[in-house]
Amino acid sequence: MARIHGKETACGLRCCAATGLVLMIVVLYASAAIRLGQTAAPPLDAGTLSALRAAHRAAASLEVIVALWLGWLAWRARREQPLLARGAWLVLALTAALSALGVAAGRTPPPAAALGNLLGGLALAAAFAWVLGRLRNRASPAGVGVARLGAPLLAAQCLLGAALSILPGASASAALPAHGMLGIVLASAAIWLALRSAPAVRRATGFALALLVPVAGFTALHFERSSAAAFAHAAAAALVVIAASYARFRPA
Repeated sequence: MARIHGKETACGLRCCAATGLVLMIVVLYASAAIRLGQTAAPPLDAGTLSALRAAHRAAASLEVIVALWLGWLAWRARREQPLLARGAWLVLALTAALSALGVAAGRTPPPAAALGNLLGGLALAAAFAWVLGRLRNRASPAGVGVARLGAPLLAAQCLLGAALSILPGASASAALPAHGMLGIVLASAAIWLALRSAPAVRRATGFALALLVPVAGFTALHFERSSAAAFAHAAAAALVVIAASYARFRPA
């Protein structure tokens, strides 16, 4: 159990981790909407794109402040929870790397930079979720088990999905069938774990989320202009990564 002396420090850490996670969800969703909206038929209008970019910039800027505050609070608690402190410093490192990449790449980043932004954003959201899971002491034997076995597969799936959505010509390579088959395996495992969850709400939520990812993905594949299905796929996949990171917490 994560025990931290001082109610203010513990509460501040929880608030920072939760706020940072929400901000990163906004960043990821706004980024996906911008990327898909520009290639949709018809594409999103200029006003909507401007609003999405403003939301993206605001959330990303606020996340920097939250990450700095989280790092400071974790530094104060480093003797009691050194692993938690390292998680917070990972948040800081990813924040610094993404900020530098954003400044260097500019408003229209090349494919390699866009790929780095997407994967880095997912990693940062996962880091916030891990810190929050550790602070809230939500340990789940099933969740820990799947994280140990499925983390490398989930990371590979994220890499394949990001490459397919950003890199030109990736859909014509072996990455597409590999992404589809691996998605079926991961979705089946996630559904099995969801059905093993005790609370009915958790079972229903986990089942729906695990099913939504492949269904939306295959829908977007068969209807190439279905930006709504592509966004649902990206949004649900991000939530799966966050949920897996949250469940990865192991009691100290």
